[in-house]
Amino acid sequence: MNIIKSFSRRSLAWILFFMLVLSALLNGALYWGWCVLTRVIPLNVLDKAAAQTPELQAGLNRLQPWTEFFKLYFIPISTAVLVIIGLILWLFLRGSLARQMRKNGLIEDKKSAPKKSKKKKVEGMPAKTEEKPQADKKAQRDLNQRYYLHLLSVLQREGRLVDFLEEDLNLYEDAQIGAAVRSIQDNCQKTVNKSLSPQPVLEKNEGDTVTVPADFDPASIKLTGHVGGEPPFTGVLRHRGWRAAKLELPTLSVSQDPRIIAPAEVEIQ
Repeated sequence: MNIIKSFSRRSLAWILFFMLVLSALLNGALYWGWCVLTRVIPLNVLDKAAAQTPELQAGLNRLQPWTEFFKLYFIPISTAVLVIIGLILWLFLRGSLARQMRKNGLIEDKKSAPKKSKKKKVEGMPAKTEEKPQADKKAQRDLNQRYYLHLLSVLQREGRLVDFLEEDLNLYEDAQIGAAVRSIQDNCQKTVNKSLSPQPVLEKNEGDTVTVPADFDPASIKLTGHVGGEPPFTGVLRHRGWRAAKLELPTLSVSQDPRIIAPAEVEIQ
């Protein structure tokens, strides 16, 4: 409803402004036409002709009340009519916007909204708390956390990546580290290729000269160095970037604690 209210205020102001400007232009055009007409047919000439022609004089006498009415009331009446037309147009636009937003589900339809049941509170009975909505929010929050850690959990399960990152490498020789890293890298690479199949954003070799088009996506291409002016840009490719060609992660594991990356393993003797 805030969107409709904001649109209503701004659209009403613009429509009224447009109608007032239109009224000023209309009245200005009529005044200019009257001035041109009086220069072509001066009023004193018309009076002299009416004095010699009774029929013309009678016609002028019948037009005299309408002329006075036109001079006094045409500007306020024409302005009021245009303002009323503007209000009708505003109501039509506001109703059309509300119907379209209800149709797209952006706002709730009051007619189809469930009515709140009014239950009398019995003395001595504890008030019911909204446990279910709170439980649903907690479950959704836990699920979002699980999605965040899911890939890391898969890499830990297949390649022991977290174990490697948490290991103190100062305790080992370079040859020992190299042998361990080869195995971890191979397992994690197979997992990433199977689940994500990463591909370069730009199919060029690093160090090549590339041209960034004018309609480039800032999320796909990051500009560094001395960036100025308007695209297209020409520069040296420092990193090809990566994008996931697919997203096929294993089934999300069910866990009571959403922060668990990998469970502890205990072998029973």
